[in-house]
Amino acid sequence: MNISSFKENKVVKILLNKFVLTGIIFVILFLFSPNNNITYRYKVKKQYEEVAKKKNFILEEIQQDSIRIADLEKNIKAKERYGREKYLMKAANEDIYVIKQQENTLSQTE
Repeated sequence: MNISSFKENKVVKILLNKFVLTGIIFVILFLFSPNNNITYRYKVKKQYEEVAKKKNFILEEIQQDSIRIADLEKNIKAKERYGREKYLMKAANEDIYVIKQQENTLSQTE
C-alpha cells in the first residue's frame, strides 16, 4: 500500500476534508480546554449531587423537627419527656443518675 492509494481511500478523504479537520480540532479544544474540560464538569456534577443529597437530608430534618415542635406545643407529656431526656430535668420526688463511660487509659501509652 503506497501513499497515493492511501489518500484515495474514502475514509481518509473524509478525514482530510478541511471542514472535518476543523470540527475535530474544535471538539478536542472544547473537551480539553482548561475552563471547560471533562474532568471539571465531572467534579461539578459530583458536587451538585452531594449538595442535592444534603439539601434533601436537611429538608427531611426540618419536616421532622416541625412535627416534634407541633407535638411539644400541644402535648404536655411530650414537653416533660423532652425536658427529662435533653436537659436531665426531674420530678420533685425522684433522683437521676447520669452514667458516663470512662475512657480506657491503660491502652493509651505515650
